[in-house]
Amino acid sequence: MYQTYLRISNVSYTYPGSTQQAVPTVSLNLDSGWTAFTGANGCGKTTLLKLATGLLTPDTGSVVSSGTAVYCSQRTDNPPPYLDEFLFDWSSEFIRLRDILQIGDDWGNRWVTLSYGERRRLQIAAAIWTRSAVLALDEPFNHLDTDGRSLLIRSMKEYRGCGLLVSHDRHAMDELCTSCVLFFPEEIQLYRTGYTSAMKADRERRDYLVKKRKRAGSEYLRLKRDARKKMIQARTVQAHLSGKRISFKDICKYNYDGPSQYTSRVQNAGRRSREATARAERALEHMESITYRKVYGVGVELSGEGSTRNYLLDLPPGMIHLGEITLSHPQLEIHSEDRITLTGRNGTGKTTLLNHLRPELNCPEEKLIWIPQEITAFECSGYLEEAKKLSRESLGHVMTIVRRLGSDPERVLSSSVPSPGESRKLSLALGLSKTPWLVVMDEPTNHMDLPSVECLEKALNDYTGALVLVSHDRQFLSNTTNTQWNIRDGKLSVSKKV
Repeated sequence: MYQTYLRISNVSYTYPGSTQQAVPTVSLNLDSGWTAFTGANGCGKTTLLKLATGLLTPDTGSVVSSGTAVYCSQRTDNPPPYLDEFLFDWSSEFIRLRDILQIGDDWGNRWVTLSYGERRRLQIAAAIWTRSAVLALDEPFNHLDTDGRSLLIRSMKEYRGCGLLVSHDRHAMDELCTSCVLFFPEEIQLYRTGYTSAMKADRERRDYLVKKRKRAGSEYLRLKRDARKKMIQARTVQAHLSGKRISFKDICKYNYDGPSQYTSRVQNAGRRSREATARAERALEHMESITYRKVYGVGVELSGEGSTRNYLLDLPPGMIHLGEITLSHPQLEIHSEDRITLTGRNGTGKTTLLNHLRPELNCPEEKLIWIPQEITAFECSGYLEEAKKLSRESLGHVMTIVRRLGSDPERVLSSSVPSPGESRKLSLALGLSKTPWLVVMDEPTNHMDLPSVECLEKALNDYTGALVLVSHDRQFLSNTTNTQWNIRDGKLSVSKKV
């Protein structure tokens, strides 16, 4: 492919009806290769992808690219519009792409029965097929198992255009990206390096600015004290001139010996005072010009409790029919403090199994937090409406949790539909107002930014009730669970993690 580029010049955007900018004024010059976009949920990453690919028109500035631009959504509700054309392209290049991503020949005919991970691989394969000069992938690793992620990374390395990647997968960003755009409130910063190096450089930059402002503050205080001292001296001399009563000590200090000399001393004292004040004012302006991003602490508590019942689930051995899949399983039990991870490759029926088990739970709904793998736009709006109906005190509590999970409560409440990541945080915050016996989360880290994932990990680790998680984030599961339910070849096995 020819040399590709994307030029974003002084672009800003505010959604209609909103009082806050979704994207503050930003300029970026990007060329061939992958650039990571990373930051807190709701900070404008997806909006900037849509501006870059022409799905939104900026309020100010311009977007220019070397050719066509394609945006690949983080949602997989519907098949991409160019799916049929991709499936009927039997050129060697795209047969190879299908082989890399292990796409079945019949997948295009059964989109609704594909797992979310299978949909994701097919969706991205079709996007790469477009041969666009700019390709924007929004959270492409959501729903993918370890093998699926490896396959996708391999296929993304084949792309030769200007790639934009929104992701919270640190490994993938480091392996793929040569540039990184960090999104912060009121600031978007570009680093010409991978994610880990960019985060290190940003921390070093912020630490340098903190120290620089501290030094500037100390210098300002020194000059301010000097200015005050000289001002007092000038006023003391003026008191002599106006005939104020002064001490013999003051007369000796200023060596008064006549009106002419005294007037000169008054003028010199005034000049020194003004100069000292000007130096202090310049030092203040210099200090205030040194700005750095404030870092707010995050952290939430999950106030759960152990169930008073012997079992939250007690299912005897048997067979479960999950659509086209028949799953054999041993005795399945969930006790009051069990911490279970449900694992298996994409398409093995993990989400379907959870939905099948829900009616079998010995747990009242008010003691259950259930967060699905994919939250629909309708559900996103529902969570927002539910929050707005709360009392002022309860809403404040829920929004405090949202803020501690790294999102701006004002932005969430003012949006017509929260982003998928913000909706996941909002659903979690609403659930945390309960004291649950059981928390079930299907791919809880999908759509969530890295600080929020770490915050959620700690909250679940401290939680004392029962927990069931479906996730492909091995580090996340290692830190939060101790029992594994694994689906493989139509069988579910149970084992304690070592």
